[in-house]
Amino acid sequence: MNKTININLANMFFHIDEEAYNSLQRYLNAIKRSFTDSQGRDEIIADIEARVAELFSERMKTERQVISMKEVQEVIEIMGQPEDYLVDDVIFEDEPKTHHRRTYSSHRKLYRDYDNKFLGGVCAGLAQYFGIDALWIRLLAIIVVLAGVGSPILVYIILWIIIPKANTTSEKLAMAGKPANISNIEQKIKEGLDDVQEKFNDVNFDRVGQRAKSGAASFFDTIGNILTVFLKIFAKFFGVIFIIIAASILISVIMSALGVSFFNFDLISGEESIYYRDLGMLNETPRWILGLLLLFALGIPAVILFILGMKILVKNSKSIGMPAKITLFVLWIGSCIGIGFLASSAALHHNIETSVSVKEELAIVANDTIKIKMVRNEDFNRSLRRYYDDYEVEYDENGDVILFSRDVRLIVRQTDSDTGRIRINKSAGGINHTAAKRRAQEIDYNYTFENNTLKLDGYFLFDPENKHNQQKVEINLYLPKGTIVYADKNTKPFHRNSIGSGDILGTGEEENHYLVIDNDLKCLDCESTIKKLKNKKEKDTTKEITINSEKVDINIKNKDENVNVNVKRDSVPTNTNN
Repeated sequence: MNKTININLANMFFHIDEEAYNSLQRYLNAIKRSFTDSQGRDEIIADIEARVAELFSERMKTERQVISMKEVQEVIEIMGQPEDYLVDDVIFEDEPKTHHRRTYSSHRKLYRDYDNKFLGGVCAGLAQYFGIDALWIRLLAIIVVLAGVGSPILVYIILWIIIPKANTTSEKLAMAGKPANISNIEQKIKEGLDDVQEKFNDVNFDRVGQRAKSGAASFFDTIGNILTVFLKIFAKFFGVIFIIIAASILISVIMSALGVSFFNFDLISGEESIYYRDLGMLNETPRWILGLLLLFALGIPAVILFILGMKILVKNSKSIGMPAKITLFVLWIGSCIGIGFLASSAALHHNIETSVSVKEELAIVANDTIKIKMVRNEDFNRSLRRYYDDYEVEYDENGDVILFSRDVRLIVRQTDSDTGRIRINKSAGGINHTAAKRRAQEIDYNYTFENNTLKLDGYFLFDPENKHNQQKVEINLYLPKGTIVYADKNTKPFHRNSIGSGDILGTGEEENHYLVIDNDLKCLDCESTIKKLKNKKEKDTTKEITINSEKVDINIKNKDENVNVNVKRDSVPTNTNN
């Protein structure tokens, strides 16, 4: 029966039988010999013993359990055979050769990476756990802090408290998802020693001596380093923002260019949405050219912004090359010139506006009553509403296109003439005065006047060859003083004018009879007018009493008569004037 031996590994005591103890000692001695000339030998061996003790602890079910040969062999397989690390095969001549090794899948464990910390190592630890650069986690943390989502600072503090710090080499390897075997432990420790050596070699001792003389210099250097880190993080943040904005613009521009080039807009609003507007060269330009101009003018700056964002995020990103830059610049300049030419062509066709007038006398004199009414188009059955800058495409009985508009304005004015008259102002725009006047003259607008009733069309028509170029109609109705006017309620949308227009027929003064008086109207059948007249009569009645030492004067005046009473010491005369 084997003896039981107590062994101390990394300040942890274990009960181990004699055979297992001897095998473990030979294994550890072989490892020590293999690291005879290695830098950091003592630290490597200490970490290996700590890892062995950790593996033994994982396999113990009770504190008094004895470590057997089985547990030792399992630990050796996990840590690695000596021959895998250039250990002399003679050392293990009494050990049976194994032809295969058991592989263990290693999973990452979450620790705080204190070696790469900025504050508490939380972001660096999360980056190790997810296998990405810590910069992205820190950048995401800054975005969340700026957004103020879910009290991020408090969450960071909680994570700082609950996530353990990676102290041992085994924990640091587990944090990176690497197995804690001899090779990885050795590599990890040597990396740490190399970093220390590199920092040590980079130290300028003369500069350190100078800084030691001034504590303030060291303080400001620390502040400068912190600011530098923040600037780098914010630069990465703006790089991400540039990429997101550029990608959004590119997607929108590409979709818009494809829509302009190939999409059938007739499905939405008909071809009149663009074609029947007078837009100069823009009407005759193929749609695919418009799509390319849009793509180059807006897409190329988005590409440059995307490249700039990539330059900020990736230091070693390759340049697109000078030929590509020149090509993009030429395409962008050309597209801007093309868009400018088309826009100026469209603007020039609206540059000049001209109107023509048609005047006719109306058989209306003082004391006559005229009724005003708007008429809808029976063929198109449009509502009687005024719409500014309005036009729609309709078709006549032969199927020919007719442009239809309801931009009709009504103004009622007083005239000093004895008879009334009407003036129809038809206006349109064009690239020059002649073209604008011709378009205005060709506007088709009508009205009728029968039995003292003026029926005005609430619409007008114009030829598609003239296209839509700010065509509109203004009706000026001049009435002599003393004329009575009655406006139908359907005229309200058409004479809703500003005060400066000179319209004596105000909004809301429909369906009543008004008398034209001194550039104004007086309602003849409004309840408010009757009340005003009654109040005026009451105001016209006045009473006056004067008392002095010689006499008392009582004077009563109203609209129809005056009564004067004079009281003297000797008599009371009364005077009444009718």
